[in-house]
Amino acid sequence: MSERSFRVYLIGPMGAGKTSVGRSLALVLQKPFIDLDERIVMKSGMSIPEIFKKEGEAGFRTRETAALEDSLNFEAVIATGGGVVVTPKNLGILKEGGVVVYLRADVDTQYQRTLHDLNRPMIATDDPLARLKSIFKYRDPLYRSVADLIIDSGKMSVRECVSELKKKLTEFV
Repeated sequence: MSERSFRVYLIGPMGAGKTSVGRSLALVLQKPFIDLDERIVMKSGMSIPEIFKKEGEAGFRTRETAALEDSLNFEAVIATGGGVVVTPKNLGILKEGGVVVYLRADVDTQYQRTLHDLNRPMIATDDPLARLKSIFKYRDPLYRSVADLIIDSGKMSVRECVSELKKKLTEFV
């Protein structure tokens, strides 16, 4: 990772496995694991749906950028929220902050993995599948623009993702 501290950012859509893969990858690499959404919840004292309800998406995104900036103080494996890429400032923080891994999962996989999760305000609609398609169409190019690596996490188990990542990350160390 040359001049950059050891920091791996996992980006991608909801249901791509950022938290699951991140926890396992951190164990394998013997590094701390940070989930930015968990940090936002802990610091705010509110759930993500509560933040969206009280502050709207804009308020949540402000908190997300602050958490992302704070992550620069740690050498860790860091799982971001799916929408971290919609804030232009965050793209620069990610790119300069560490190795950025895009965990890519197709929309059908995302839908299956998030179907019963009530903690997803971005898809709390009458047609969550259509909303997932719309979000993916907008965000996929943003994820790609900042990614150092792309892993198709929708077609692999957590173990397979971690194994693949461990091999590919050696290029950056």
